[in-house]
Amino acid sequence: MSEITYRKIVVERFGGPEVLRTVEATLPEPPPGHARLKVLAAGVGFTDLMARSGDYLLQRRPPFGPGYELVGEIVDFTADGPRPAWLTSGTRVAVSLTKMGAYAEYVTLPLWQLVPLPDGLDPVTAAAIPLDHLTAVSVLETHGRVRAGDTVLIQGASGGVGQALSRLGALLGLRMYGTASAPGAEELLARHGVTHIDYRRQDFGEVLREREPEGVQAVFDHIGGPGLRKGYRALAPGGVLVSYAFAGRPGHMVADTVRGAVRVKAMNLRPGRRTALSMVPHEIKAGHDWYRTALERLLGMARSGRTVPRIGAVEPLMKAADVHAALERREIAGKVVLTTEA
Repeated sequence: MSEITYRKIVVERFGGPEVLRTVEATLPEPPPGHARLKVLAAGVGFTDLMARSGDYLLQRRPPFGPGYELVGEIVDFTADGPRPAWLTSGTRVAVSLTKMGAYAEYVTLPLWQLVPLPDGLDPVTAAAIPLDHLTAVSVLETHGRVRAGDTVLIQGASGGVGQALSRLGALLGLRMYGTASAPGAEELLARHGVTHIDYRRQDFGEVLREREPEGVQAVFDHIGGPGLRKGYRALAPGGVLVSYAFAGRPGHMVADTVRGAVRVKAMNLRPGRRTALSMVPHEIKAGHDWYRTALERLLGMARSGRTVPRIGAVEPLMKAADVHAALERREIAGKVVLTTEA
């Protein structure tokens, strides 16, 4: 084994897309229980943009590399015990990171984080799955505990996690409402059987009171603010509000997120309904088996075509700053995936 020289994208200081810089680094041989991967594709999430600007709850200090999800090819590894048959050099794996750093040509990661790709699954498709779809599994199964026939409200249903919730919710047999205002949202949501609520023209609370007078079994929220109470009031007895993110004011995102989380916890003290917080990076750290089982299942579903992420753009890794700028201008609809150059 020898050192690998490679390039990666780092946030040198908090700010706009221009603070993303390409730097050269070296990767030493992997320590016991780790593997070196050649990154093939990395998914881009809005958490990356928030972290870059310094407005992310799980914030890292600069310099750091953005990106929570990637697909890579195993270069080499150092096992520290029995290893599965698939763990060989050249095997392609998907990973959901817990501390970011996917915007790179090579990475070193613990072996437990590596989940092998099913044969025939495209790396770009696979790289668009981990973060959004693991969040959806956490929201639906771990915290929502929904069952076939339940009625749910998905806030921001045209976003990455919202679409993952819609896809998986359709497979579970849920009746779904979704708030969205982007052009083409109604048609997009209809593909998964989601009834569209245009939150700029309609009050979702009034719509649900009219159409679901007994209330809904679950509300999935990534916005926070006044919508939390309104969503809570829309619940049927025994229903649950699951929050997996919070919108906030620029420059105050961390404080607003903490405030929102405290509000959700406080609401859980009321009898008759419950609330829950989904924080997937923490859940991955705490539940290696849950993470691996869930991601293996999601990758298999993508391979069989049962849940396929909507890819909005595929760009070279070195154009990460341009991608961030385009996402901030809302010029791209769907998941963006960065690929390493040949």
